[in-house]
Amino acid sequence: MAILRVYKRNSTFMDITQLIENLSQLGLTNALEKYFNKPIERETKSIVAGPSFLQFLDNLFKTHITPGDIIELEYGNSIKYYMLSMTGTWDEILKLN
Repeated sequence: MAILRVYKRNSTFMDITQLIENLSQLGLTNALEKYFNKPIERETKSIVAGPSFLQFLDNLFKTHITPGDIIELEYGNSIKYYMLSMTGTWDEILKLN
């Protein structure tokens, strides 16, 4: 089983460029606390990572995923983070510390 978590941006207005810069300066953990709401969590057995992934997430979480939102994918001993970009692609966030 895998666990998907969606971190929706809070009401602090910031364009994605500023958000990414602050994420780099603060670190992922602190940025999640400061700029995002508590995550929504669901378990899943499989994921199709392609063009339909965004619709899958919208249906699974019953919310609209927007640019700047972060997805956390936890499976086995691995945890990966992705941010939805303005172009609709998923950019991996590398947690360096």
